[in-house]
Amino acid sequence: MAVMREGLRKYCSIVGAHFIRAPLSFIWIYGNLSAYTDSYFRFSCYPKCSDCDPQWLLSLYVAGMLPGFFMVKPLVKAFGLKRTGRIAMTITNLALLGSAWSMQVSIAWTVVMYGVLGGPGAGISSSVIVQTVSRWAPERAAVLLATTSGAGTLLAVVQNQIITAFVNPENLQPDAKIGPRTYFSQPEILDRVPRVLIIYGAITFGLQMIGYLLITDPSNHFSDSSSEAIAHAKVSTDVEESVAHGQGNSCNLTANNQLNKPYGPDSESSKSMEILDVSSHLSENPCRSSNAGTIEEKVGTNLRSQETYSYTPKEVLRSPVFYAVALFGIAMEYGILLVANFYKKFALLYIRNDKYLTLVGTLVPIISTCSRVVFGIFMDKDLLTLKDVTIIGLSINCVLCAFWYLSARVSDILYMLFILVLSGAQGLMYVVLPTSALRLFGPTHLLTNFGLVISSTAIGSILSPIISSPLLHALGWRWVFTAGSIFNLLVLCYVTVTKFNIPIQ
Repeated sequence: MAVMREGLRKYCSIVGAHFIRAPLSFIWIYGNLSAYTDSYFRFSCYPKCSDCDPQWLLSLYVAGMLPGFFMVKPLVKAFGLKRTGRIAMTITNLALLGSAWSMQVSIAWTVVMYGVLGGPGAGISSSVIVQTVSRWAPERAAVLLATTSGAGTLLAVVQNQIITAFVNPENLQPDAKIGPRTYFSQPEILDRVPRVLIIYGAITFGLQMIGYLLITDPSNHFSDSSSEAIAHAKVSTDVEESVAHGQGNSCNLTANNQLNKPYGPDSESSKSMEILDVSSHLSENPCRSSNAGTIEEKVGTNLRSQETYSYTPKEVLRSPVFYAVALFGIAMEYGILLVANFYKKFALLYIRNDKYLTLVGTLVPIISTCSRVVFGIFMDKDLLTLKDVTIIGLSINCVLCAFWYLSARVSDILYMLFILVLSGAQGLMYVVLPTSALRLFGPTHLLTNFGLVISSTAIGSILSPIISSPLLHALGWRWVFTAGSIFNLLVLCYVTVTKFNIPIQ
């Protein structure tokens, strides 16, 4: 019965982790939503919103996640995992709902709302998800981190349809062109924009609430103060049962289970206590006479593997592979923001069908999610290495960004295919970054190392408006996309020659 309860708690926690990801759908709905919000800022914001480039709204939302990644460790120590998540949920959804008011006053205040509140809240939620998955199912981390990141992405499928159905039910075309961009100036569209943000915020809040009701900690994640007593009691019980049933080989199994069970990112002291308890008990338990050499060999092997598998943040920062993964994250995030900001704005110059472009935006998260799940499975089954997936993502982005400008001018269908394949490649970022933090750098300092790796997305998000806006106004759309292709090519060259291991200096 206890095993069944533990299995149910594990299932509920993994499902809950998927619901917690809801705020990340903003990245995937913004491409559709921004066509309306930019028009609102241009024609309806009082008195006239020209105090900030709207691109910064999404960029600072993504960049704002970085402080959240580093805030989560002290917050978890102070409040616990679930309470920390609930704090993040409150902050994030205050930003989402508050933006329905702030966008009527100022672009800058809306950017601040998303960058200062929404981003950090989403970052904390992401770290809570990584910690939940690594505790409950470390052996399936790649595929589960892929599916959890895909949950928010798939949510955007429904949200994109709701947004367009609510804001532009009659499929009106943009009727104003200013510089290289087109806008909607129809009052019947603009009046609905603030209200759709309230709908979006309500959906996100409800789903996150369900998620935090479902997640729990595994029973073997106890506090440091009680870890020694519990570990010793468990080892003693296991050994006594082995002797009582005459199962000599189970001594090895007991030691193996104690040393290889999943640990949380902050359980280094608990882990050390348990290993010491196993080692000290070998001199006392009845299994030693027949299997002592085997057990001691197992203990030594596992101790050595623990020492060589987990790396400190300082060691990670000295490794070339960290910079390969970080540059990959910057390149992918830059490409993701290109799609999010411009796939619809650019296409409206040549494809004058708002609902068709909404369909493209709806399919984007589906393809992205399928891509990351498939590649996550390939990685878990060792069919592809982390480096293979990194090279595949960069190569596809490099080629398709180079031809992005031509695709919409050739065919509506061709443009859809370009955007979908591009999004599938960019979705690999959500597999590579969290998986690298766990598999390359180890579980002991997971939260800190994950924060270091994921900081690359903040850099990419800041670079996006700094580079793309001047290029757009000075050289036009072609060079906005070509710049992304060139950067992916440079990163690809570096990743190709980098060994994906960490030589300790």
